[in-house]
Amino acid sequence: MAITMHPGSTAPVEKKRSLRSQLKAFYEKHEKHTGLVIFGVGFIWDSFTMTRVDSVIDNIILLFYLTIIAAMIILTLRRQCGQEPARWIRKIEPRLLWAMQFCFGGLFSSYVIFYFKSASFSRTQFFFLLLVLLWVGNEFLEERLKNQVLLAVLYCFCLFSFFAFFLPVLLAKVSMWIFVLAGFLSLIISLGVFAVGLLPEPLQWRRRMLQLGAWIFAVFLVVNILYFANLIPPVPLALKSAGIYHQVTRTSEGFAVKYVEPPIYRFWRKWDNPFCYSKGERVYCYTAIFAPNKIRGVPIYHVWSKKTPDGWSKPDPIRFEIRVGGREGGFRGYTYKAGITPGEWRVEVETENGQTLGSIDFIVVPSPEPHPPLVTEVLQ
Repeated sequence: MAITMHPGSTAPVEKKRSLRSQLKAFYEKHEKHTGLVIFGVGFIWDSFTMTRVDSVIDNIILLFYLTIIAAMIILTLRRQCGQEPARWIRKIEPRLLWAMQFCFGGLFSSYVIFYFKSASFSRTQFFFLLLVLLWVGNEFLEERLKNQVLLAVLYCFCLFSFFAFFLPVLLAKVSMWIFVLAGFLSLIISLGVFAVGLLPEPLQWRRRMLQLGAWIFAVFLVVNILYFANLIPPVPLALKSAGIYHQVTRTSEGFAVKYVEPPIYRFWRKWDNPFCYSKGERVYCYTAIFAPNKIRGVPIYHVWSKKTPDGWSKPDPIRFEIRVGGREGGFRGYTYKAGITPGEWRVEVETENGQTLGSIDFIVVPSPEPHPPLVTEVLQ
């Protein structure tokens, strides 16, 4: 008995196979560029989604990345020790390094965004640029992520960078001791992950742990040195806005500020620089500083100084407190200084430990007669 098949009955199958083949060929042709595409898309995604350092969702995502990396490090180390993984793990093993690179990329791009908001381009830019370097360099590390030393350094650094802003959010407190606790947590967890990963090789366990432990401790030590040298941005705090004014008054609608209207070519700067000073006037410095929700009583200093022929004059710190955090636009406050003399001035916004949130440079000049008119704006 002859069976006749309709010529078009296999068309959908052939069409599906053809489309799949075309997609596969396209991927293989441009495979070397996929990392850069994912890199760009990932950063754009993080820029829009990683909104606040105290966001529960954002921190859960980062914790998820750190947990996945820890699991993949353990699997990688055990494979290197000769342990045969489970069958389901063997199926995904070819993509483990790619997945680990993706998670490291997600962490570094998030840290770049969060630390950028707190970085002052006077001292703490070094740590921020280090994060940028690691973030960009991660795109070329896929094959090198098999290196145990590199994994130890990257993972400890990522843990430390995360706990440095997560613990203040979790404990609703900003202090030096919170940072010290973040360091010890990252040290202990990193050592634990690598100790578990190397268990299948008991004869070499101690020697390898001594080597990797030395590198992990080196990361712990270096980050602490940077912190106590005030070279790390003071996350989770961030300077949202700042300016120099002729007058700042708190009102029911916000903060009313007065300043000389700038020329049209400086339309973006709505504060006084240069500051036209008349005898008896006060110079006000206004700042808005973001602090996570539930954080209270954080001391902040406006450190005033003037440039002299011998350098900057002795700093004059004026203290106030962030009474309550959580406001998107930041906690608003101001200080003022009387008896100003013409010249170059600077106000550095610092934490109690001397970490710089930002600085405002301005010039004081004698006011012409009559004094230029002042405009009033309410900052909300």
